Amino acid sequence: MKHYVVRPRSGKGWLLTLAFVVLIAAGIWPVIGLFNRAQPWLGLPPIAVWTYVIVLGCWLVMLIANRCIKVASHDD
Repeated sequence: MKHYVVRPRSGKGWLLTLAFVVLIAAGIWPVIGLFNRAQPWLGLPPIAVWTYVIVLGCWLVMLIANRCIKVASHDD
């Protein structure tokens, strides 16, 4: 069985890939540790606000990615 690595072929694809990598990096421990405090932001702990930012960021990047993908004519 041969494995293939799928890579973006356009500049937009690379930018979207970079955006996903940045969002993943925003959710790992060293970054999360910066927001793990007891001082409330908007009435919520900073870690909860940061979580909402990451989720909304993922939604936005996926929305942009779906609008950039061109559907092939044979997919109808």
